[in-house]
Amino acid sequence: MAAFLNKGYYPTGDGHHLYWERHGTPGSEPIFFLHGGPGGRSTPQHLAFFDLRCFDIIVFDQRGCGRSRPLGELQHNNTGLSVEDIDALRRHFGFEKVSLLGVSWGSWLAIQYQQRYPDVILKTTLVSVFIPFAANVSAYDKTLSEGLSEITNGSHGASARVIYQILSKGCEVQQRQAAIHWLQAILQLNGQSMRLCALEDFVNEEAVRAIRLELHYHINHYFFTRADESLSVDANTVVIQGIRDTFGMSSVRWLRQRQNIRCRLLHAGHNAFELPILKTVQQSLKRE
Repeated sequence: MAAFLNKGYYPTGDGHHLYWERHGTPGSEPIFFLHGGPGGRSTPQHLAFFDLRCFDIIVFDQRGCGRSRPLGELQHNNTGLSVEDIDALRRHFGFEKVSLLGVSWGSWLAIQYQQRYPDVILKTTLVSVFIPFAANVSAYDKTLSEGLSEITNGSHGASARVIYQILSKGCEVQQRQAAIHWLQAILQLNGQSMRLCALEDFVNEEAVRAIRLELHYHINHYFFTRADESLSVDANTVVIQGIRDTFGMSSVRWLRQRQNIRCRLLHAGHNAFELPILKTVQQSLKRE
């Protein structure tokens, strides 16, 4: 039975070392998995999307994420460089063409990669889409700020920018508290909750660095440019989206204003592991 093949680090040449793993069957369809975030990481759970007999799968942790080093590094860390990393890894593994599976933030990286390297794409699957166009980011920021204000009883820490400043310059105690507040706001946004004691156990130095990296992208509007306003996705792209995911649905509408897209809308939220989304992704990846 095909499964784990290899793992290692890829040096980007500007101080980052990307952790990667290769799974599946050599010689089958090469596909890159692009995890969410920014600041997320790849996990063994992500392999559930794939039939390991049918794909040569590359999963990797993006700059500053997960097991990539330096952890949480902000220097030389933006959307454009993350897109270039995908192609550097493609060439490292000797793939002439690749397919992409991008989830959440990873869906935007997949779209960006399509724009830069259209000739090396086989097919693309975008799941729980996030497009950081100005109105979407503004609405996302407003919702999170309202959640933070409620959690902190209207204190001065009720904004992403203030949380970022604390995570960058505060003492360890202040950083942990700010990270807990941010996670509570994110969970509330997604209709989830976690006991405070569990959050306190979860928030360690790695979590603080991951959230700081996420906010580095957020306060920089995810490095969205004017040129991004007119982009489109290629014809061999499928979008899989939960209708209870507010910002995902606004992202789908933004794409539809620019072109016809193949889109599967499901009764689900943002979590790509919700059963309707997971099963649809598995079925989509089997398409010829």
